[in-house]
Amino acid sequence: MMKTMRFPILALASTVMFLANFASAVQAQFYEGKQITVLVNYGAGGSTDVLARLVTKHLEKHIPGSPEVVVTNMAGAGGIVATNHMGEVAKADGLTLAFFATPFMQYALQDPALTVDISKFVWVGGFGQPTLCFIRKDAGTGVESVDDLLEIGEFKLGGYRATSSTDIRMRLGLDLLGANYKHVTGYRSSAKVLAALLQNEVSYSCGSVTLYRKSFEPNLIEPGLATPLWYYSLVDAEGNPVRDPRLEGIPTFIDVHERLKGERPSGMLFDSLTAVNNIAVTMLRGVFLPEGTPDAAAEALRTAWSALSEDEEFISDYMSLADEPPSLLSGAEARERLDSLGSLDPEIVAFIKEYAVQE
Repeated sequence: MMKTMRFPILALASTVMFLANFASAVQAQFYEGKQITVLVNYGAGGSTDVLARLVTKHLEKHIPGSPEVVVTNMAGAGGIVATNHMGEVAKADGLTLAFFATPFMQYALQDPALTVDISKFVWVGGFGQPTLCFIRKDAGTGVESVDDLLEIGEFKLGGYRATSSTDIRMRLGLDLLGANYKHVTGYRSSAKVLAALLQNEVSYSCGSVTLYRKSFEPNLIEPGLATPLWYYSLVDAEGNPVRDPRLEGIPTFIDVHERLKGERPSGMLFDSLTAVNNIAVTMLRGVFLPEGTPDAAAEALRTAWSALSEDEEFISDYMSLADEPPSLLSGAEARERLDSLGSLDPEIVAFIKEYAVQE
């Protein structure tokens, strides 16, 4: 019996190998001699830009056909200007690849400035990162630790757009604690936020772990100008924080709420914070192509993206930047995160939509 199966099995194996080699050849042929533009939806020097350039440096090594890859920035409207460009202007020729701070909240809240349907983009991958918050020590009447936060009077927070996930989470956290703050938004990149913090235009902000390690920590924390407060962790079905071992020594927001308010956070504010944060932490950055991009281009870039998880040079460079290993999502996983927006509680979506425009 084993002998009678041998030739069909060998034939099947040969067919599979032929198809794999054929697909690889098609991908290589598609990009050979071409140039890919990686578009970033925030300004140069910000965390999205820095991460995009680091990823691009290594991604291009793995793209079949060895195309030239360049990075360009298109800031504005909390990342929405470039998002609209990807849906309305960029050609579906495989030569424009977005590396964005994913505007999923603007999409979920139907921000009128967002005029394209991001669910129609061709998803290549995604990037998850935790978000850390901090405050200048001279905010209000002065801060030495998180214990002082509710006693310092009014302070200003610096954000990007009222409907961005970062702004919404910053405000929800402070409102849950009962802090006295003024929301200052519209900064075009995290580099602009850093400048505002250094010039004392604003006192409080939050950012990805990459941004924190590269910009905020060396410029604000280490010189003693600011102090870390908490990080927004994932929250499980029972409302418990899922602690990140990479951030040992920094409390979660839930820890701080228990410390300052004497109880776990709850209610619509916390439900909304959890819903937004659980998506933001797992897919803070999205990598995608315009709708209608040829399959050969999409698969070539997905193959290259997948190779990053085994690229020791990339992992080493990333850890030098963020002090943690990268959390990469496949194109299918990124699509799954995006689709999960459709299962958000309509009551929470309605609440956040109204909350985002309140002062």
